[in-house]
Amino acid sequence: MLSGLGEIRVERVLLPGDAFTLDKENTGRLLLWEPRPGEAFTIIDGRGGLVRCRLLSLSDGKAELTAFEETGAIEPGHGVLLIQALPERERLETIIQKTTELGVTAILPFKSEKSISIEELDSRQKRSHNWQRIALKAARQSRRRDIPRILPYATFREALLETVATGLKIMLSEGHGLKGLKAFLRDIKKPVRSVALLVGPEGGFTGEEAALAREMGFIQASLGSRVLRTETAAIFGVGLLRYELGG
Repeated sequence: MLSGLGEIRVERVLLPGDAFTLDKENTGRLLLWEPRPGEAFTIIDGRGGLVRCRLLSLSDGKAELTAFEETGAIEPGHGVLLIQALPERERLETIIQKTTELGVTAILPFKSEKSISIEELDSRQKRSHNWQRIALKAARQSRRRDIPRILPYATFREALLETVATGLKIMLSEGHGLKGLKAFLRDIKKPVRSVALLVGPEGGFTGEEAALAREMGFIQASLGSRVLRTETAAIFGVGLLRYELGG
């Protein structure tokens, strides 16, 4: 499972008031946050604690910070890859923002039979170039320690191939007789190392797409009897994953 971007780990234990300098590798990770002096960032210290630290200065590849708040230890967690059928208009921006706040690790937009293509989306207004920046802003706002990766737009088959090493694969589907996602997550063996959540377009997957996903190890689960917009299903699904599996 992919990891997020920009996660900073230091070897020393950080206490409020401690000043320190990042090494070259961690400074490179800090730069992914587009930092400015005076801004605060979440850093992992030598005991696995999450510490809020303020950037004092950044020059000549050297970052000086001071710790000011301990916010707890890292919770045992899992990576969540959201595989999302490309929706129309600005709705992917909403998905990126809200699932970033909920802790998604990576988002992979794809073309399904019933979704629009990235060419159609960008022909109306160029949007795809801004997706990683939206994830960055949401990560900063929610005080995350990392930034979700927005992976390159892919075909349906290419998207499924990204999940070869994923531990748990779930395809959100509509239909009678499917187990609800909440009940499904409560019944599986834990802990779960990594999860891929496959969310289709409004109108759902074709029979051929669903069959291919099942062949790739995806298990179908439902969000209930209501018909949800694709962005609602993605946000609700990621939220349930985080709540039921922790992390």
